[in-house]
Amino acid sequence: MTRLLCLLVLCAPLCAQPNADIRAASTKLAADNPEVVRMVDLPGGELGQYVLSIGNDQRPAVLVLGSLRGDEASPAVACLELARALMADAESRKLLSEAELIIIPVPNPRGRQALFARPALAVPGTALPFDDDRDGANDEDGPRDINGDGVISQMRVKRAGGKYLPHKKDPRLLVRAEAGEVGEYDLYWEGVDDDADGRINEDPPGTITLSNDWPIRWSDTQDGANRFSMQLPQTRALAEFILANPRIYAAFQVRSVGGRVEFAKGPPVRGGENPYKRDAELAAVLAKSFGEHRSAVAGAPEGAGNVLDWLYECAGVLTANVYLAEIPAPPKNPDEKEKDKDEDGEEDSPEMGDETPGRPGRGARAATMDADLAWLAYTPERFREWKAFKHPQLEDVEIGGWEIAARCDANPDDVTAGVKALSELVTAALKAAPRARISKVEVEDRGGGVYRVRATLHNPGTLDYRSAFATQNRIGLPLFVKLEESKAIELISGTRRQSHENVEGGATATFEWVIRCGDPAMNLTFTLEAARTGNVTEKIAIKDCKKLQTEEE
Repeated sequence: MTRLLCLLVLCAPLCAQPNADIRAASTKLAADNPEVVRMVDLPGGELGQYVLSIGNDQRPAVLVLGSLRGDEASPAVACLELARALMADAESRKLLSEAELIIIPVPNPRGRQALFARPALAVPGTALPFDDDRDGANDEDGPRDINGDGVISQMRVKRAGGKYLPHKKDPRLLVRAEAGEVGEYDLYWEGVDDDADGRINEDPPGTITLSNDWPIRWSDTQDGANRFSMQLPQTRALAEFILANPRIYAAFQVRSVGGRVEFAKGPPVRGGENPYKRDAELAAVLAKSFGEHRSAVAGAPEGAGNVLDWLYECAGVLTANVYLAEIPAPPKNPDEKEKDKDEDGEEDSPEMGDETPGRPGRGARAATMDADLAWLAYTPERFREWKAFKHPQLEDVEIGGWEIAARCDANPDDVTAGVKALSELVTAALKAAPRARISKVEVEDRGGGVYRVRATLHNPGTLDYRSAFATQNRIGLPLFVKLEESKAIELISGTRRQSHENVEGGATATFEWVIRCGDPAMNLTFTLEAARTGNVTEKIAIKDCKKLQTEEE
């Protein structure tokens, strides 16, 4: 693993690699490692959606998705660097002989490619034509460079009662006014009312987001929602692939900025004990491998109908977003430090949503304000000074502020640090893979050729065979153990094919039969049917079985 981390440091990701370069590098990786790496186009997907399969494709699998958002370039490169590093590390290759890593570096190729085709207009969506304002025309009213400076940035209008106020620490930045506050500005992306309907930029390109096209708490009012959920062929292809691979037990979507790992929590539980507590405990075990990180920027939230919730609640897979890069908090002067100290003398955390029992968090707006300051210190070149402009419809405005393509990706060196943490997390997930094997067969000789048989099924992995959510909601198939009958072995009692819903990590389950067999040298044949870990057949002669200890013994 040490060698893996050293390689990652030497191979800093180049976030500006377009899709063709990512695919070419993936093709070379598969060609250089034909016995370990397989590359295929995603069945039913659009051109550019492809799958890298690394390791044993008959064993439990971890899925890694590049970001589904079109405005995040670095996750695809991070996926590629992860695959390269694993192939260069002997310890990782050995680990993958008993597990599989499935990587889909570019799940949203159309959206990501648009980022390179139109670098001045980064959009999170799929770059498909869409009639946002339902006027019969597609993408006819979106942001554009109206002052001719070569980029699209923000546009603010001085207006009493507007939605925004100047930031208290840097008035160049604007923050949304809260209830009871009187705003001073309205804020737009640079553009005009192209379709003369009284609104600006209400029908921009690329608004359908692949990350919000999933049928779990989906809402047509969600930003980026299509007319109906799962209309995109890209979404359907991903969903069908995942559901056709029940060996997937953990999944990670790689996101650009945030410096943390965040697991899907499932639906809210109202009253009583959380039935999915076990999943939260196992998620916490995996999250430790990502390490401690602090970022003043939390990353864009997923919103309704997102892939994380779908993977956990529809596919029953432990799932997390992995946010690669940390954006540090800007340095504070001594006066600011004193103001930000709370009653116990500790400085407030810059983390968004920093809530602890008995100690309220700083609030969403405070975190947003911190994030804006952090971005300003981190990428000052992407922020433009406000300049007066005569707008054809709004008249006196100012154009400046953030470039529209800013605040999506971090610097390559910071992404590299995130890939190191991602590698640790994925390696921990592979090591923790659920297993299923018949570890012991015991026999009690009842005389007259009659035997009581007990088979013990063991999961030596850290993770459960099925998640608690999958078990509670009957997602996927349970485990089955079958005792094969033959002319020499007659089943007297017990169901020939028995099931068990779940086997937790480190736990066992037992199955019993009573049989008649005249020859103790005959083999007992057991078939383990395990969709997640693979089917196994075990044979053992009756005479070679351990003696079953009865209750009296």
